[in-house]
Amino acid sequence: MVYHAAVMYPNEADIRFDRDYYMKTHMPLVDSIWKKHGLTSWHVVEYTKSLDGSPSKYLIAGKLLWESEEALQNALKDPEAAKVFADIPNFTNVQPITMAGVGL
Repeated sequence: MVYHAAVMYPNEADIRFDRDYYMKTHMPLVDSIWKKHGLTSWHVVEYTKSLDGSPSKYLIAGKLLWESEEALQNALKDPEAAKVFADIPNFTNVQPITMAGVGL
């Protein structure tokens, strides 16, 4: 069963988010470090508004698909995972919210 992880960036009033850096540098870094552990694919969604037209609670969400929960846990334990987390300040000034679970 596919295991999902979401990394969501809150749409705060003072958010700084460099979309080009995120797509061209950060996500390829994520892919290069975690693919060997069972990251099967990823995609990014930019939320421009909520369904009622109000500002969205989250600006950007990275969606990562894994072979299993164990694969994700192994990736997080890889010493190179520190590079992924250390790169966050290069594209944003907010801390992401993370979630993980099984697709139904």
